[in-house]
Amino acid sequence: MFCFNCGKEIPNGSGACPYCGAATGGGDAAAGARQAAERAAAPAPAPAPAPSGGKGIGKGVIIGAASAGVVIILAAVLALSGLFSSPKGKVEKAFAKSAAAYAAAQKGLDLPDLSELVKSRSMTQRWSVEIHSINSELAGADLTELKGLGVRMVSNLDQKGRKMDCELAAYWDGEDIASIQLLAEDSAVSAGSPQFTKGKFYGVDTETLGEDLDRLGVEDGSVDVKRISFNIFELIETLTPDEAQTQEIVRQEREAGKQLLEALEVSKTGKQSVQVNGESIDAVVYHVLVPEDAMRDYIDAMEDAMELADNQDAVKQALQSVGVPKDEISRIMSEMKGSDFSGELSDSLSQLVKELGDLELDVYVSGGYVSAVVYEERIDGEKVEIGLYLGGGENYVDDISLEINVSGEKLIVESTGDHGAKSGVFTDETTVRVGSERFTSELRYEPKADKNNFEWEIKMANTASLTVEGQVTAGKDSLELKLDDVSAKAAGMKVCSLGISCYVGPCKGLTVDAPSLTMLSDMDEEELMELSYDIVDNVEDWAYDMMDLIPAGLLWYFL
Repeated sequence: MFCFNCGKEIPNGSGACPYCGAATGGGDAAAGARQAAERAAAPAPAPAPAPSGGKGIGKGVIIGAASAGVVIILAAVLALSGLFSSPKGKVEKAFAKSAAAYAAAQKGLDLPDLSELVKSRSMTQRWSVEIHSINSELAGADLTELKGLGVRMVSNLDQKGRKMDCELAAYWDGEDIASIQLLAEDSAVSAGSPQFTKGKFYGVDTETLGEDLDRLGVEDGSVDVKRISFNIFELIETLTPDEAQTQEIVRQEREAGKQLLEALEVSKTGKQSVQVNGESIDAVVYHVLVPEDAMRDYIDAMEDAMELADNQDAVKQALQSVGVPKDEISRIMSEMKGSDFSGELSDSLSQLVKELGDLELDVYVSGGYVSAVVYEERIDGEKVEIGLYLGGGENYVDDISLEINVSGEKLIVESTGDHGAKSGVFTDETTVRVGSERFTSELRYEPKADKNNFEWEIKMANTASLTVEGQVTAGKDSLELKLDDVSAKAAGMKVCSLGISCYVGPCKGLTVDAPSLTMLSDMDEEELMELSYDIVDNVEDWAYDMMDLIPAGLLWYFL
């Protein structure tokens, strides 16, 4: 502590300053603050006359007086801040500071926030999976010829412009062997294939689909065919929560969290050293009690918020508009109600809260951060110990561990590395131990590197492993992964190697083009039958071409 009169450091609990003799209030912050305030309010003594021949008060006296005033003000502020900072406030600030540290570390990865891209509903997605090698010895046949065989999918959505397309293709050695293309522009939906329709596209108007089917004599006793009418883009709007609905959900969730915080009961229990990820940390310990009723209220409030996103009525309307039979709609809606995830989760949490009762935690705070959260209780005769440990190393966010011990059965998760990418490279080494089993993960990501900036290896109990190598490219609103080598091993043998790529970004136009489009509603029955025969012939020709393309050994293996 410091003397409120002269500002010198003195032993904690001193009744008087050993330097100037001033009373300190025995280390009582409130008493010290009162003394400081009284001295600050007392009339200042008349200044001593300047020495003869001088020019007024000396600089040393002025500096000394100013310094003393600053010390008094700072001491009063510190003392008063201690008076008004409750244990709950200290714990809340510690959690806030810890959360801010992890948020800052995430920014160091330079990864985009794709939530805004999803919200815009103007998006391009591309992915592909390609075989590089398959262990022929394990497969029992020579599968080397499969190298270069892959599938890809490309889709573009421009909700505002009411345009959407999708292409699903299989390729081999860089050349497409089969592809199906879909195109939607407002209510016109069409499909085509270079192999099966020879590049021609055939479509329908979804808003007049029911009338067109009725004109062609299509009947279904379970549905009124004539009433089938929908627009894909209107269905997307209907099934997607609007901005106001989303904001209300967020508001209710925040209000629920605020009420839970207000119900917490926090008391300071003292100071204690605690082992945090291999380091001994001096921490202030707070006992936090979360009342059972408060947790129940929080769960109920969160369930109410989630019900705002319930779109079962919209789903039912969508199914009716596309002509799904009534019995099938009833079955689907029944299954949706039966698989109400949020409701089931709420019920499970409520039952857990009932069994636990009031939740009591010990929170360890050091340097303004949460260093550990420990829970110990006996549940159904089992001794349960859970500890979450944060920090301990040079950088707070670099070390995390979780320990769960249930009557001697342990689950331990330990993570360390440069999680804030302060060196320019994000690294993480995570180990999961369950009894004698051990799983490890090593990840490396260098955001600024131009190539081969991503490596990840997962090992499972020294019996199997998965390694991933490639390039991750992050833009302002896009993310691309080109994983040139995704290899799996088992029992020391390489099972297979794949190439995987994925891209998500803003839509900049459609991929699919339909230069030759025929509306099925403009065709008569004879033309429709002829089209079906042509497609069957094209599929048969394609199958024969594939038999010529596939090596005999592979063909016999698959057949």
